[in-house]
Amino acid sequence: MRTWITILYWMLSMVIAALVVTSAGYTFQESLFMGSMFLPGAIAAKYLLPKVSFKKRSEGIQGVIYIVLAILVFEFLIIILANNVIQNQRHILEVGRRYNEFEVYEMPIPGMILNPFFISLIISVLAIGGSLIDRWLKINHPELETPVTFCSERKKVTLLPSEIVYVESCDTEVLIHASDGRILRNRTSISQWEALLGEPFIRVHRAFLVNSKYVSSYKGDTIKVGDEELPVSRKYQKDLKELFPAS
Repeated sequence: MRTWITILYWMLSMVIAALVVTSAGYTFQESLFMGSMFLPGAIAAKYLLPKVSFKKRSEGIQGVIYIVLAILVFEFLIIILANNVIQNQRHILEVGRRYNEFEVYEMPIPGMILNPFFISLIISVLAIGGSLIDRWLKINHPELETPVTFCSERKKVTLLPSEIVYVESCDTEVLIHASDGRILRNRTSISQWEALLGEPFIRVHRAFLVNSKYVSSYKGDTIKVGDEELPVSRKYQKDLKELFPAS
C-alpha cells in the first residue's frame, strides 16, 4: 500500500507540473510529457540531499551544491531532449497535413522552461511534497514502514525502523542496537542514518541517535532508552525537554 501511495503521489506531481508547463504554450498532452521530465530531478533531490553528511559543515554545504548543480544540468539536458521530441512530433503532424516534407516546423524552447529558478522551484516543491508524504505515512501508518537494508560484517541485514532501538557512533563505524538484542556493525555515518531513518528517531548526542518510541525517561543530561542509559549533549537538551516535558 505504501508503494501505491508513493506512486500515486508522483503521478499527481506529474499532472501538477504539466498544468504549470501548459502556460508555456504546450498542449496538455505535450505538457504531461514535459512535466514528467521534472520527476527524475525531484526524486533525486528527495533521496540524495538528506543523505549529505554535515559532520563537517563546509563539506556538507559543498555536497549540497554539487548535488543541486548536477540535478540542474541533468534537468537542462532532458528538458532539451523532451522539447526536441515534441518538435519532431509536431513536424511530422505538420508534414502529414501539408504533404510538404521540406517545410520544417521550428519550436524554440520557452525561456520559462529553461529558467534555473523555475526548474529549482518545481523540483523543490515536488521533493518536499514527497518527503511530507513519507513523514505522514511513518507517523499515521507505521505498519507500512519501509525496511532498511544495510551491510553488517559482510552480510546483508534487513530491519524495520521500529526494530532499531538506537544507533551508536564508534569512531569509523556505527553500532545498530536492535530490539531483539543484536548489535550490528555498519560503516555508514550516524548523520546519514539520521537522514535515512527520519522520525521518530532523534539525535541526543553526537554519538547517539535514538528511537523515541523506546525512550522511557529523560533527566537533564541522560536519557533512558530501553534498558540503556545514554548521555545527552547540552546542544540537544532544549529539544528533548519539549519532547519529554514530564519525564
